[in-house]
Amino acid sequence: MLKHVQLPAVIVDIETTGGNVTYDRITEIGIVEVTENGVTEWSTLINPRMKIPPMIQRITGITDAMVESAPYFEQVAKEILLRLQGKLFIAHNVRFDYGFIRNEFSRLAFTFKAPLLCTVKMSRALYPDRDGHSLEKIIARHQIMVQSRHRALDDARATFKFIQIAEEENSAEKVRAALQSQNRRGSLPVGFDPALVEALPNSPGVYYFWGEAKELLYIGKSINIRKRVLSHFTADHRSSKEMKICQQTRHITFDQTSGELTALILESQKIKALQPLYNRKLRRVSNLYSIQLEDAGNNTLVPKIVSLNDNLVGRSKLYGLYPSAKNAKQDIQTLCDQHGLCYQLAGLEHPGNRACTSHQLKKCAGYCIGKSSVLIHNVKMLEGFSALALKAWPYDGPVVLIEPDQHQESATHLLIDNWRILGVAQSEADYADILNGANAQPLDKDIYKYLVSAILGKASRYKIYPLPPIS
Repeated sequence: MLKHVQLPAVIVDIETTGGNVTYDRITEIGIVEVTENGVTEWSTLINPRMKIPPMIQRITGITDAMVESAPYFEQVAKEILLRLQGKLFIAHNVRFDYGFIRNEFSRLAFTFKAPLLCTVKMSRALYPDRDGHSLEKIIARHQIMVQSRHRALDDARATFKFIQIAEEENSAEKVRAALQSQNRRGSLPVGFDPALVEALPNSPGVYYFWGEAKELLYIGKSINIRKRVLSHFTADHRSSKEMKICQQTRHITFDQTSGELTALILESQKIKALQPLYNRKLRRVSNLYSIQLEDAGNNTLVPKIVSLNDNLVGRSKLYGLYPSAKNAKQDIQTLCDQHGLCYQLAGLEHPGNRACTSHQLKKCAGYCIGKSSVLIHNVKMLEGFSALALKAWPYDGPVVLIEPDQHQESATHLLIDNWRILGVAQSEADYADILNGANAQPLDKDIYKYLVSAILGKASRYKIYPLPPIS
């Protein structure tokens, strides 16, 4: 039984074909019902009407053959509803389980709602000094006996056991405070359907705001989708842009990711592909430009603006990324002014018998009219442009960067070459198809920045392994 948790309650766990609540489906559900009369258990496999990815089969032990003769969700929906309805819905990372079950009922044109309790949050509140709060960590921490990890009923039993242990190890006041803290909710606009927010997960990903006519208003990313979406509504009075977005939003969807890096990359790709109304910073650029320093003869370095292609980026010394040649030229002039460079030697003015404009303004030391050494000018130019230098690709060929999810239970595999995303995999089994079908894509300025930080950052938490070269 439970001492401080509201009864009746159900501890729920599900297994699925993947982590995307919009596209993936439930393969198993386990329910532990707790009422004043005692505890009952129930579980069933569910036919998801789709193939279970090999990686998921390995994790859960649930195979395509096992669910082939299992009932569809609609065949057990009444049984599930009778067990869940009118009870406190408890799960470990409750937004995941609740979101999937709500979506399954939604496909049957039924709106399922329930009060929620998340045992991840409960663990964080009661054991803030412990290392990790995944179910795996909790099972090990409290030495909970589990027969079949990653099977729905056994994981639901483990979650139930954790709640009982937490109630025994902590005072009643502390447990009640931890439970009450989960009931707080940010304010929503009048008329906004709270169910849209209830379905959002407390995990990394990308979210989409849609308008009355199903137009895409805004795309954002966060390491906690639900918290970030609520922040839009609580901040709408401080920003006219936020106010417009909140007033026009009628629907919210999302894509979950393993972590922040994959959320950043997905956000950038989606904004550039879908062009939402209120996103400005990550607009699509059809072609990028950069700057090369070339020997123009007489050992004189001259900046040349180049249009980027696959042979240049990462394997040639380049400076800066620009949406247009005009922007690149403006940066060259700025560097000339800042470092006393010559407009003529920098290619901003045609060489002639007269001194350049920069010399007339007493910035250029007279390199253009022989007053100072060209060699000194080369050194100053290299110093000035060094801050803009693009990072060379640090590998001989493609690599895989693995970003684990927050619970260390699954991961996203990014296949990358020369600062470009070749493809996204869920396991090593997908590598060959991605590498064989990879096509060189234009460099993306934002993704380049994210990958440089992830790969070359001092405190990188990602696993990176070289892959065979693309044939």
